[in-house]
Amino acid sequence: MTILDEIKDSFANLQKGQSRYLSSCDARTFMFEDGTFGVGIEFERDLKVSENFANVKFYSLELEFDKDTSKFLVLTSSLIGLRNEFATVCADFVDLGENNANRESILEDPFIWWMRWRELLGNAVKSPKVHSILGEMYSVKYLLLQGKEVKWTPTDFSTHDIETSSKAFEVKSTTSKYEQVISVNSQFQMATQSDEELDLFICRFEKSNLGISINQLIEELSQLGLDKDRLNREINAVGFEEGSLSRNETYKLLEMRRYHVDEDFPGKELMKYIRSMDDPSVKSIQFEVDLTNTPYVKCDLENLDVK
Repeated sequence: MTILDEIKDSFANLQKGQSRYLSSCDARTFMFEDGTFGVGIEFERDLKVSENFANVKFYSLELEFDKDTSKFLVLTSSLIGLRNEFATVCADFVDLGENNANRESILEDPFIWWMRWRELLGNAVKSPKVHSILGEMYSVKYLLLQGKEVKWTPTDFSTHDIETSSKAFEVKSTTSKYEQVISVNSQFQMATQSDEELDLFICRFEKSNLGISINQLIEELSQLGLDKDRLNREINAVGFEEGSLSRNETYKLLEMRRYHVDEDFPGKELMKYIRSMDDPSVKSIQFEVDLTNTPYVKCDLENLDVK
């Protein structure tokens, strides 16, 4: 019986809370109590792994088998109807390879194996953009360094990205070096309450090994007084889980602009007109605004300790 046949047989017969040891490849198949099933190999490295796409997850955790607890690297799915198709991926994952080459390669760098399979299968989930969350984090840092009390809760999906006691802030991030066009994603995004002012930050990035990552900015924001555990929970929830490759992608902040959104700001008349229609059948509106001739203040990057 091949490894693939063993895995298919296990997936067809395992019950919730059960596991089976595969001696031919020193791995385990299992089904958790929630019905999630998959395979796992022992993983002793001090490295957290947490990746997912579609209904497949690839992560590290501690598991107990026969009263012994060990750290495992597991590949799981929740689609039992596609268990045979999933078994093919699992077989490649647990296969030792010639002279254990496949196993050693995965244990040395699990992300290389994961990226190869993700590219082959296609990422069925639209990945959130790292530079977008970095733009918000840099904006929060900028305001904290100015002594502002900042409210930033990305999981709220509020109308505006950041708020202080007297002002709201919208943040737009781009990797285009020259384009001045932004997308407005709702009729309320560039509007505020009558007694509240609104500013817009534009953050321009390029991907670079000399840049900074989400994990690094979390450390910096925590040093400025924000709760590190809360930051991690929020950022996990919007798609950048601890242990994922995205947490360590590095971008260099090239420029940061601050615009005041007043009556002369481009698109304000259009937004007023749209809101005045008050049509309940219109659920969302998106349009683009060119800021080429709009006045702005260039933010001082040196005070942000940009690398």
